[in-house]
Parts: sequence; structure tokens; C-alpha cells
Amino acid sequence: MLTSGFDVIVWSKNKITLVAPDGISLDNSMTGQLGVYLQSVAGAKAYHVQYMTGTGAWVDAGIWANTKGIVITNLTPGLVYGVLIRGIGGSTQYGPWSGTVSLMCM
Repeated sequence: MLTSGFDVIVWSKNKITLVAPDGISLDNSMTGQLGVYLQSVAGAKAYHVQYMTGTGAWVDAGIWANTKGIVITNLTPGLVYGVLIRGIGGSTQYGPWSGTVSLMCM
């Protein structure tokens, strides 16, 4: 959605402030991938996911329309990956980033 050049704007008379996603867990049951699970954020229309290893730079994993089916692919087995997520939508377009959740990729 954001790569199309358009911004995500929710038209509402009420100010909608997004909170950081909560209840995030990772699943490493598939080789070279991490499945991402989280509770939905009230007012979010999409979710922005980033990941990193060690002290490396954050890598954009894309924008996901909902909380189901988020999978980060093309990862290196044996490395520990940190994942951040934020909601998109509401009055400010972007919510705050979640805390980092980490897991080793199998």
C-alpha cells in the first residue's frame, strides 16, 4: 500500500491514536522463515514489520493487511532475528513500534 505512493489516511471525526502491538510471538517451525503472530491493534488498517540480526540495520519485511499470515522469508538458519511491528492507520498514520521479539531461525 505505501509503496504505491499513497498515504494511509483514516477519515474520522474522532482522533484515533494507535498503541504499540502487544502479544507478539514468533514461530520458527519452517526452515528459513519466521511466522509472526500478534493481537490486532484497535484502529490499525495494516501492520508494518521489520527485522534484524545482531547489531545490523533493520530490514523492512513489508506491510501486511492484517495479523494473519505474516511470514518473514529468506532468513539464514541458526541466526537470531529480532522483529518489530507497528500499526498503520488512525489519526497519526503510524503507531509506535512494539518491543523487539527475538527467536533463532531454524
